[in-house]
Amino acid sequence: MWKIANASALLVAMGLITYGWRVLGEKQVSQTIAVAQVLNSETAPPIDWEIVKPAYDGDTITVKRNGEKLKVRFACIDAPELKQPMGKQSRDYLRSLISKSEGKVGLNVIKLDKYGRSVSEVWVANDWTKELAQSKMVLAGMAYGYERYKSDCPSWDAVSTSQEYAKSNKIGVWGGEYEKPWEYRKGNR
Repeated sequence: MWKIANASALLVAMGLITYGWRVLGEKQVSQTIAVAQVLNSETAPPIDWEIVKPAYDGDTITVKRNGEKLKVRFACIDAPELKQPMGKQSRDYLRSLISKSEGKVGLNVIKLDKYGRSVSEVWVANDWTKELAQSKMVLAGMAYGYERYKSDCPSWDAVSTSQEYAKSNKIGVWGGEYEKPWEYRKGNR
């Protein structure tokens, strides 16, 4: 079943590439390829962690599996704080991704941060494939790629490419002059 789904995804990506090459140009075609690679990854972990409560914000969740409970900080991205413009929209978009994934996610835990949170790549199920939530959040303009921590991000290229697309199309956080969340936190401590 997965092989058929991945073959279908490959055909769709090839169609986008062919279309994009003629209409959009080489830069957007390479963006499409990078995003498609992450959104349809065969190396994604199983979607087997349950969400304990709705996402608090756009880059933090709490999950459980087999009696183990983790507070998860999304690797690679930084979402607007709830009190910032786009903060609630970011949280609600993440909640919608999780809802479409039937309240479950897959995790690739990278490390623990200084607050004891599991810094992780987070994967969601979407119909017939698994998708990197970080790439989806950035592509929708609901979070920023967090360049400061890109070395802790195995999928940085996909997140960065997703951000280039959102930025060039002025989507979400790129549609206005918004303060970056890391700058906002510095000024509000």
